[in-house]
Amino acid sequence: MIALEHISKSFGTKQVLDDISLTLEDGSSLAVLGRSGTGKSVLTRIVLGLMAPDAGRVVIDGAPMTRRARRGFLEQTGVLFQGSALFDSMTVWENVAFRLRNGRKRLGRAEARRRAEEALDRVGLESRVADLFPADLSGGMQKRVGLARAIVGTPRYLFFDEPNSGLDPVTSTDIDALIRELVTDLGATAITITHDMASIRTIADEVLLLDASRARWHGRVADLATADDPLLARFLAR
Repeated sequence: MIALEHISKSFGTKQVLDDISLTLEDGSSLAVLGRSGTGKSVLTRIVLGLMAPDAGRVVIDGAPMTRRARRGFLEQTGVLFQGSALFDSMTVWENVAFRLRNGRKRLGRAEARRRAEEALDRVGLESRVADLFPADLSGGMQKRVGLARAIVGTPRYLFFDEPNSGLDPVTSTDIDALIRELVTDLGATAITITHDMASIRTIADEVLLLDASRARWHGRVADLATADDPLLARFLAR
């Protein structure tokens, strides 16, 4: 379970987040929606422990996020970065196995490769891709490699930053379906930043709409159509 308790964050005189509170139960998938500059990425960094809030706290499984707790949390967390953020100088399998080879419990090269290839298979990539480099892949394949890196080690928590950025509509639909399948199969708790309402309907169980530094609307995806909020209606109309 991830709980945010009265999170606030400012940069200078600009209030980015103001008194944000919510609880995300185990196995739930939350989409964070909002216009550019409304604090979506800042909120995610705070949850990950990469940035400290000015006020409030993050609670994981009933325990406040401390420096020590953050290490354990990140070891159970997978992240798909916007643009995939693969290492150009590493092969595909080395990218996927990066955390396995560099974490506290480092695996040997052969075992790390075996697990990387298992993760690649789960995202629909053939074993021959393992020895290619990111530059050899299409944008959709790179996104799948990023997903494989996020899920290797079967994390409890998954974070997706604009997972459809730069993809064509068909590939976007495929990636959405794959993310939903992986989150469900892993039983993971997931947070996704996206502007794409089609993605939200596929990936998410809940939606948090941020606006003017506040939580403007928070509810179930099933309730979007009947929500009485003009800004949310504008997103839905796109």
